[in-house]
Amino acid sequence: MFKTLKINKLKNLKIFIRIKKLMQIPKEIQNSIPFQYAADVKSGAIVTGLRIKQAVDRFYKLIDSADKKGYWLDHKKGFAVIRFFEKILKHTKGKSAGLPFILSPFQQFRFYNTYAWQTKNESGETIRLIRNVYVKIGKKNGKTAEEAGDGLFIMSFDNEEGAEVYIGATKEDQAKLCFNQAADFVNAIPVLKHLGFRTYQKEIKFLPKAAFMKPLGGDSKTQDGINSHKSTLDEYHAHKDDSVKENLESSSASRLQPLTTTITTAGTNVHGVCKNFEDSCINILEGVSEDDTFLIMIHDLDENDNWQDPANWIKANPNLGVTVSMDFLLKEYQKTVNQPSKIPNFQTKHLNMWVDAPTVWVESKYWDACMVPIQYQNFAKLGNCGALDLSSTTDLTAFANISEPDEKGFRDLDVWCFCPLDTIEKRSKEDRVPYKYWANLKRDNAKHPKDTFLIATPGNMVDYNIVFNKVVEITSERKTSHVEYDRKFSAGLITPLIEAGVELSPFTQTLMNYTSPTKEFERLIRSAKLRVGSNPILKWMLSGCVPIYDTNENVRIDKSKSTKRIDGIIASIMALAGTLSEETESSQSKYNDPSVEITF
Repeated sequence: MFKTLKINKLKNLKIFIRIKKLMQIPKEIQNSIPFQYAADVKSGAIVTGLRIKQAVDRFYKLIDSADKKGYWLDHKKGFAVIRFFEKILKHTKGKSAGLPFILSPFQQFRFYNTYAWQTKNESGETIRLIRNVYVKIGKKNGKTAEEAGDGLFIMSFDNEEGAEVYIGATKEDQAKLCFNQAADFVNAIPVLKHLGFRTYQKEIKFLPKAAFMKPLGGDSKTQDGINSHKSTLDEYHAHKDDSVKENLESSSASRLQPLTTTITTAGTNVHGVCKNFEDSCINILEGVSEDDTFLIMIHDLDENDNWQDPANWIKANPNLGVTVSMDFLLKEYQKTVNQPSKIPNFQTKHLNMWVDAPTVWVESKYWDACMVPIQYQNFAKLGNCGALDLSSTTDLTAFANISEPDEKGFRDLDVWCFCPLDTIEKRSKEDRVPYKYWANLKRDNAKHPKDTFLIATPGNMVDYNIVFNKVVEITSERKTSHVEYDRKFSAGLITPLIEAGVELSPFTQTLMNYTSPTKEFERLIRSAKLRVGSNPILKWMLSGCVPIYDTNENVRIDKSKSTKRIDGIIASIMALAGTLSEETESSQSKYNDPSVEITF
């Protein structure tokens, strides 16, 4: 009983101290949106997940201990960035275009904390306390525009001469999304030009301070010579390693008060750098470790929440009803009902759930409906395209041939797989499938006993001479327009095929290149518009396919994540790509000249 009284007395003392500290803050500040957001989260008036509640608790604890730790709140600095958005920036897209950029309460809470907290360094100079910001938030919640605006603010109003602001991503094209939004602000808002902002193809300059903003990707030509004042790591979940992050952070060593902001949704690599970083942030939120230079805003569902209940979705989407609508989320959810392969994408991008377990891309019932006799006459009659997925000489190799669609939209698909004869027994045990049986199973239109679904070539390596003969035979017989191929492993086969008169086209192995044919291939299967015959290998391969998506819903089947060998499916998608026409546009434009200032 006495122990309980002592605990309650201590708790009441802490509340008293907090009230006393808050009373020292002017009433108008306490009534401001950042403080009201914290109070509403604390009371439950605003629905959030556990991690945001912990972030608010941490804010109050920092107020409690500020004097002791040598911290204080500079309200003028905290509200300066908020006023920059509201008084200067205007929306540039959609129905809000031209309207003032009014930050939502959760955004104001973040920016106020980032810029208001101050301390002194070892030289006695006043500096910003917050050095690292981690924001995990659902897609379409305004993070790109938010970061673009923050980048412009810190270039111009952070009293840093020669500030260098970088948007870092795995690919420069991804980094350009935020950069282009910042450029849109400058080009659409005359006052920004008046202040001294100028936009160029690869940088935005703020002339009065000799500051600039640039996109920086892991594939950028150079990452040397940078001296970052503000770094934004975009879609951190997609980063395979910390090379971009470490380069940006180490480059800021000479800056007085550098800032690194990491923004992301969840992803599918639970062992990757982003998840590891998030785990360290959660340790800070939970008090396991301490680092007051971190501001952490993790908007996600709680562990036991039903992800299919729309009432929980606001936890990962704090801008629900502003930049993202419930109608949009319900439509995205319906896609998962109709197409379960989209569940991981919905969970990671819209609910911020980390997903690791592979899911079935296309259920077998849809493929079974496609296992009808191939109309072989359609290849020559309608036109066709081939594709080679060569892999390595010790692995499976696949050659696919797909027809153009008939008048009802049906296509015919024919696939050959090749493997070394000497490794069939070993491969059967490893993959737990009957390679030997497949090597003796005659094709639907077999011309001789060795015309089987799996062609086992003599020796312990795939004999490319046999692959060569089959490609030449089929392309000549069916008048194939061309054969798509992956440059990797192609050196020993491509030259002979060219000399034999086979038209070849290299297929670039990028996510963007795979997106359209992958989506079309799935559509054909689900609508039973693909005739594949009785090929058992393709059915087995399809069951192991795992799709990966980027933030723009570009998709490809990932061999590294797939649970089975999928070479025949990859070859099929490549062949399908060869039948899909794409519009091309000239790259000759004044906008390709980085020295040209872009104005509208």
